[in-house]
Amino acid sequence: MTRTFVLNYSGELPKALNLERDLNEPQRAAVVCGAGPKLVIAGAGSGKTRTITYRVAYLMATGTPPSAIMLATFTNKAAREMLSRVEALTGTTVGHVWGGTFHAIGNRILRQYAKLLNLAQNYSILDEEDQRDVMKVCVGDAKLPTEEKRFPAASLLLDMVSFAFNTQQPLETVLERRYPHFLEWLEPIRAIEQRYAAKKRQANAMDYDDLLRFWWVLLKEQPEVAQRLGAQFRWILVDEYQDTNTIQADIVERLAEHNGRNLMVVGDDSQSIYQFRGANYDNILRFPERNPGTEIFKLEINYRSTPEILAFTNASIHHNVRQHEKTLTATREAHLLPVVIPVNDVYQEAAFVAQRLLQLRDEGVELSEMAVLYRAHAHSVILQAELVRRNIPYEIRSGVRFFEQAHVKDVVAHLKVLHNPLDEVAWRRLLLMLPRIGTVTAARIWETIARAGDPLERAVKEDVLAQLPAAARPFFKRFQHDLRALRRCAEQDPPGVLVQAVLETGYAEFLRAKYDTFQSRLEDIQQLAVFARSYRNLEGLLSELILLGELYGQDVAAGPGADRERLVLSSVHQAKGLEWRVVFVMRMSDGDFPSSMALRETEGEEEERRIFYVATTRAKDELYLLHPLIDTGTRSAGGLLLQPSRFLREIPFTLYEQGAVEESRQFFSD
Repeated sequence: MTRTFVLNYSGELPKALNLERDLNEPQRAAVVCGAGPKLVIAGAGSGKTRTITYRVAYLMATGTPPSAIMLATFTNKAAREMLSRVEALTGTTVGHVWGGTFHAIGNRILRQYAKLLNLAQNYSILDEEDQRDVMKVCVGDAKLPTEEKRFPAASLLLDMVSFAFNTQQPLETVLERRYPHFLEWLEPIRAIEQRYAAKKRQANAMDYDDLLRFWWVLLKEQPEVAQRLGAQFRWILVDEYQDTNTIQADIVERLAEHNGRNLMVVGDDSQSIYQFRGANYDNILRFPERNPGTEIFKLEINYRSTPEILAFTNASIHHNVRQHEKTLTATREAHLLPVVIPVNDVYQEAAFVAQRLLQLRDEGVELSEMAVLYRAHAHSVILQAELVRRNIPYEIRSGVRFFEQAHVKDVVAHLKVLHNPLDEVAWRRLLLMLPRIGTVTAARIWETIARAGDPLERAVKEDVLAQLPAAARPFFKRFQHDLRALRRCAEQDPPGVLVQAVLETGYAEFLRAKYDTFQSRLEDIQQLAVFARSYRNLEGLLSELILLGELYGQDVAAGPGADRERLVLSSVHQAKGLEWRVVFVMRMSDGDFPSSMALRETEGEEEERRIFYVATTRAKDELYLLHPLIDTGTRSAGGLLLQPSRFLREIPFTLYEQGAVEESRQFFSD
């Protein structure tokens, strides 16, 4: 029989840990709560990180050994910052706290218990590039008959397999819902998945998913280990619980079965916006159902935004049915109402935003204190061009600058070949996109067509096929057919139509097979077509693209303080957790925001409204929402009228100011 001795804490809390001074009442209640499952619903700007930090500090200061605390976060950086603050509050080392990402914590546990799972303790961890390399070998070993139809790229196969595991869905279901164009390859993909798993075991290696997989298996198949780990981690805390997937939630809730259910999960269900990555909204929504006796704390005091902005955001998110009800209240004084501004089209939208940015800068708001947010990265292309023309420095948080993106460069290569058939670099780029054509074959084809006076005319001749391996010929014949069609289009149609025509070639199939983000890249090219519509001929468009491309690749001059003074352009997803004094939200039209594709998903509208909530709660002082009235894009050829976003229409008129844009010659001057 084991005798247990309890070390009781006695004494005062460290002076730095002043709960009365540093926390409001709801925060303090969450920090000093007792045992059992806890759900902390932390509204935007309500001090979530402070609450978690003080909770860990309080546990340590009241006698909990650091090694008995697990703090799971979504980045190791977040864990380091929180624990550094804990150290300052408690005056004691936090080196033994189990803090970090799920993958980092899983790795530490698996190193201890690997043998119980028939794993070698010295396993390697594959990074993303390593994973692609292994998957490519597996595809090559499979010797698939891909002469006629493209097979998904290795990175796309990894996405399929990973999503199926993390959401615990059958691979067939994932293909049906997310990749229906690859359903015909279901059985080969299954076989490759099994081959990939075997390759990893042979190499004594794990990928990121394996760190969760084997941790999960360990808890399920080794109950004594689960009990031991539960006893070790007397207190488990999880940050951003709304972003966890099925496996992550199951892991921590299984552990909590063995520690008295001392599990505190913190997050905001209204900011659950990562379903496309596998996040399971029900993890936070139904946490109390899965953990009977859960005590719920709501942090609703917002320290970021004005009362007017919060009233606007509250009115929007209250339209969601499935949620933990809360109402944010402001600590700041009254200021300006949000402004909803109709604009003629995306060109006027970009012009207005650029001019208002300059006006605000003249009024004393630094560019770095302003941000322009959008639902999709493609929505920024017209604005980026306008910012470059007006010499307004900016940085992109939603990806690389538009004209530096690989798929945009691919389309531009098509245009270059049509305009200047002697452009060898553009030709090589196009040729290397074709299956079964490598650098040597591409060079041989170029040498053949370059000897002609017109390489474009020569490239579509039948005898060029003799230069290719037999397996590549069907794809090159399709390429020749596409070149003929594009050449006819270039001769008779404006540049905007020509850009759109590229998507009717085999290039769309190339995008679909190579990228998980096929749809967003498709939207990028459609926005490039919108951009191209303002040019009369291909020469003018290409000249502008090259000049803009050069500027995009450099820092736009900003004068003194340029290193600090930089506007932020970001998708809403990338802006989560950030804040600015002034926020512009673009493309607030139905079909753009909310996204028409997302609306086809189950409960898609509610997630889109949560994305809108995240966007509006980034603003501290001023919020501008713009909606184009005329569709100048590719959704319609006739410039149909657009409806304002349903998220704008459902908000009472009293909660915002109606703006208007009047054009003048001065308005468009530089």
